[in-house]
Amino acid sequence: MMMDSPSFRRSGGIVEKRGWLRRVVAATPLSMPGFPVLLMGQAVALQGTWIQGTAQRWFMLELTGSPWMVGVLGAVGGIPILLFAFAGGWLADRLPRISVLVACQFLIALQGLLLGLLVQWGNALPSHLLAFGFVLGCAMAAEVPARQALVFDLVGRRFITNALGLHSTAFNMARFAGPAFAGWLMAAGLLEWCFYLRAITALFVISCLLYIRFRVGSAQGERRAPPSLIAALRGSFSCVVSNPALLWVMGIILAFGVLLLPYSILLPSLGKDVLGLGPEEYGYLCSSNGLGALAGAVSVAALGQKGRRIDWWKAGTILFPLSLVATGLSTGYHQAMACLFLSGAVMVITSTSALSLIQLEAPDGLRGQLMGLFTTSFMGLFPLGSLLQGWLAEQAGVRESMILCAASAFFLSVAAWMRFRQVQQ
Repeated sequence: MMMDSPSFRRSGGIVEKRGWLRRVVAATPLSMPGFPVLLMGQAVALQGTWIQGTAQRWFMLELTGSPWMVGVLGAVGGIPILLFAFAGGWLADRLPRISVLVACQFLIALQGLLLGLLVQWGNALPSHLLAFGFVLGCAMAAEVPARQALVFDLVGRRFITNALGLHSTAFNMARFAGPAFAGWLMAAGLLEWCFYLRAITALFVISCLLYIRFRVGSAQGERRAPPSLIAALRGSFSCVVSNPALLWVMGIILAFGVLLLPYSILLPSLGKDVLGLGPEEYGYLCSSNGLGALAGAVSVAALGQKGRRIDWWKAGTILFPLSLVATGLSTGYHQAMACLFLSGAVMVITSTSALSLIQLEAPDGLRGQLMGLFTTSFMGLFPLGSLLQGWLAEQAGVRESMILCAASAFFLSVAAWMRFRQVQQ
């Protein structure tokens, strides 16, 4: 009778549900030691990244009244990634990746603290925003390729696509919530906390990384140290050129880094000058883009192993530029939000599919360096794209700049896809 009691059935149900949950988790990257902790740390830290980035662009526009200066801010923050991202990937193949990441997060925390103090004291100038943007770019130049390589170290080939999808989900949850929270803080007169929170979240990531080192170790297998920086650069380029799939992916990512990714520097002017929005509405506009990116990341995390990764990549390279053409044609607040939702989703599908293809094609000894090349192509050319789109926005208008760059990227994608098909045949 006791076995038939409601309490026994309930407890048995709990055990059964827990067993089902464990089986589900075991089939995901969350079963791999260290990866859930890394994911949690990044989910928190990236909130700070998007809060600071949203506030910094709006504050620059308020200080100067110039979309060109917002473009300069994006350029200054991206120059270190252009110059040093490959060197950061090279370091990630030579040094313990967790040590590289801890050093980078400490630098990120320091710049957030100092910038917050300047804003609170009322002494912040455009030159300060540019200087700390450069410091943040230097830290990100080493942090991004080291983190991407660490993900592969923790989960291996079996789970890499799903792991990147989960990592992208954390990134885009921040991209959704961070701008809205930044808009709320700015509207409440608490701009300095947009920078203090960046420092606090970086310190949280450091604690997560130290925990991973304590429980898992360095997470790096034994491998031969890479050659000198110049020799490593030559070897990485040779690897890309000799592999048609890598060459195709890297080429498109490079073009998107110039023509598409810097669209974010146009959003303050699109919101304030074209649509007549305030800081809180601007935050929601950015959040709609982040919500779409979150939807795209969840799709990749759930379905990344279904179908061919190349199909996800092809769809993204066509839909991403078209979504930004639609954004440039938007005439109202809600229409712009809908288009930015779509652009966020397809951008994540494109970038995550590219990362997955490169990770799987990369030899073990070159993985950090190829992640450095990817970061250089996708993020490092942000300065050139920021200056280009900022200049076009000053000369022709915000809408015209976004539409022209996105249409150019679309035609380049179609041409590259046709060329790749010819090579494969």
